[in-house]
Amino acid sequence: MTDSQAGFIRRIIAAALAALPVLLTGCTEKAAVLPYSGFRPLGDDAIAADSSLWGELNVHDPSVIKDGGYYYVFSTDASNGNRHPLGVQIRRSKDLVTWEYRGAAFRDFKNDCAEPIAYAGLWLPNHDGLWAPDIIKSGGRYRLYFSASTFGSQKSCIALAESKNIEGPYTYKGIVVKSSAGPGPNAIDPALVRSKEGGLYLAYGSFFGGIWLAELDGKTGFFRDAAEPVKIAGGNHAAVEGAAIVYFPETDYYYLFVSYGSLSKDYNIRLARSRRIDGPYLDAQGRDMNNAALARAGRVGVKLMGGYNFDPDSGTAETGGYKAPGHNSVLVDGEDRFILHHVRSYALPDYWFTMNVRRFALNRFGWPVISPLRYGGERFEPEDPPRGDYKLIPHGDDTNAASPEALPFHLEAGTLTGSLSGTYRIYDGFRMELILDGKPYDGLVFSQPKAAEGRGDYAETGFRAFSVMSEDGYCVWGLLE
Repeated sequence: MTDSQAGFIRRIIAAALAALPVLLTGCTEKAAVLPYSGFRPLGDDAIAADSSLWGELNVHDPSVIKDGGYYYVFSTDASNGNRHPLGVQIRRSKDLVTWEYRGAAFRDFKNDCAEPIAYAGLWLPNHDGLWAPDIIKSGGRYRLYFSASTFGSQKSCIALAESKNIEGPYTYKGIVVKSSAGPGPNAIDPALVRSKEGGLYLAYGSFFGGIWLAELDGKTGFFRDAAEPVKIAGGNHAAVEGAAIVYFPETDYYYLFVSYGSLSKDYNIRLARSRRIDGPYLDAQGRDMNNAALARAGRVGVKLMGGYNFDPDSGTAETGGYKAPGHNSVLVDGEDRFILHHVRSYALPDYWFTMNVRRFALNRFGWPVISPLRYGGERFEPEDPPRGDYKLIPHGDDTNAASPEALPFHLEAGTLTGSLSGTYRIYDGFRMELILDGKPYDGLVFSQPKAAEGRGDYAETGFRAFSVMSEDGYCVWGLLE
């Protein structure tokens, strides 16, 4: 970290401390409305007990694909109270806002997946199931990759199933890759990516041996003969997992998304990019993700988001904020781009988890900036210059278990005042440049539409937010009070 970066962070901390008395005394008079999280009503067991009401609730490790008029999400076998049938959960949506639970991909999980169940030692009376699926359409068939393991074990495998119908039932085809105790990669968390030349690759791995990449045979869906997996991130028990890779032709970069930390405590989404699909993947400061074992000190990887709360009182039972966002997938839908991830709440026990869908776009430095708002149907359109009282979240570069304090400030006529000072401008319709401590941050203004159907909370009146990132990879979010 440079002296200027350290100074900026010290000033943010000082501003937070200086503002704390105001925040504490003012929260009963004017509390910011927290964006709808997917947990509403908070802790309602009646919703958890009725799968027709789940929507995004109970989605963990989402993988998204568009097929026909629907968006589909496949996710891990996990739910509040283990109320789901085993065999990979499926949901669909026409608009990425309202989601319908459709059941399991396998109709007879015990028999259909007998081989991975036996290899990983899944105990069905304990409701052990399949993890972190990914899906791709190839040659008129849907190929579903999934992992089988138990918590903390390297006795894992990734297997393949196929179907002519995206909602199944799926026919088991076999194990793609196995792992056992040792220095190599853990065979979990499959993530599919096509190279710009059209080749198909599988990224996989976790804490134990890092994230690896191997080329697949496009005809069979299994590893190509003599394929040699290569390590692209992590290793040495660094807390790195949940890979996703996407190629953007306008920058000619492959972008590697991963999650750091503990999935129920301090998960946060990190990013690096490479000109080659097999790396090296470098963050905005040129640090190699293969050195991510330094994450505890050097914090390798651009931090896109961690846990946060825009409400001044982050301990209120009514909101609590977002905790441990992670294990994302990426959807490219024409000109539109979205990130889907699971998240928990600071206010609820860890068995309450849900999915967030967020719009994103690339800033002028070629890095994704993600909306602070959960997606509600908004589009990028020319914006009036933002003005008013905002809260600001500096995501920093730490792996945060507690929510950073939201800092109050005011935007007016190109000037930022309050806890922080600087300037801003809107250009190209909806793009934003923010100057803080003499450093430029670039990103976008996001406007939530009013009264989006089924959304509640902030959608009733609409909300204004921005997301910007500096060239060296520091992300700042702002939300209008």
